Amino acid sequence: MGQPMAARLLDAGYPLAVWNRTAERARDLAARGARLAPTPADAARGARVAILMLADPAAVRAVLLGTNGVLAALDEGAIVVDMSTVGPADSRAFDAACAERGVRFVNAPVLGSRPAAEQGKLTVLAAGDAAAIDEVEPILRTLGSTVVRVGEVGQGSTLKLCMNLLVGGLTELLAEAIVLAERAGLAPDVMRETLMASVLSSPFLAYKAPQLLERQFSPLFTTKLLLKDLDLALAVARDEGVPLPGTAAIREVYAQAAGAGYADQDFAAVIEPVARGRT
Repeated sequence: MGQPMAARLLDAGYPLAVWNRTAERARDLAARGARLAPTPADAARGARVAILMLADPAAVRAVLLGTNGVLAALDEGAIVVDMSTVGPADSRAFDAACAERGVRFVNAPVLGSRPAAEQGKLTVLAAGDAAAIDEVEPILRTLGSTVVRVGEVGQGSTLKLCMNLLVGGLTELLAEAIVLAERAGLAPDVMRETLMASVLSSPFLAYKAPQLLERQFSPLFTTKLLLKDLDLALAVARDEGVPLPGTAAIREVYAQAAGAGYADQDFAAVIEPVARGRT
């Protein structure tokens, strides 16, 4: 996700320094004019805005707060925009660490997979200080077609986890319906046509149903990342005293898909344990 987002910023004329744990993945950005930085601190030094797009809370913690981390290099008044999917408690902790150094923090996870990032059609869930969001909104609108003002730091993360809970649940239930239809002898084209002609039709179904029907698992968003997000959502639910029995059951099906070798494949691979009767 970070690579196409960075490419959009370069195309929009923003000067950009980039750091990636695997430097080779940023070579194409260098060819487009980005400066490759050897450390997160070097990428952030002198910047007014530092954007993080990382896999999980541990990665954000290391890149933001670790040795040679972003926060050590930013000047007072700079803004950190964390677009990673993390828990709300993580976001509040990162905000507090930034505040100690006089750096502002915007909690801004996104909805959408790589194609949406490439097209600048992400939905950005921006939370935090309104003035800081105002300052970075032109950047956010380069990356996304919609910017939703969510509220306080942490609420962007909570909303993102609620959305991914739905994405994961809908996909697993769709997988169950497709497998049932297949076993009962219905033609895939009939299933596809009926889905898209029904009240269930949606942009999400338009791209997810074909992946499931055709068993196409080239990763737009990996099983292990969705599993991480479901675990984060369940952790928030425990903190809030909210039982999520359906989510807990669906989480186990994704865990089976990951354990069966599909961790780095698209989360549409959840259909595999359903089809094999391993749930």
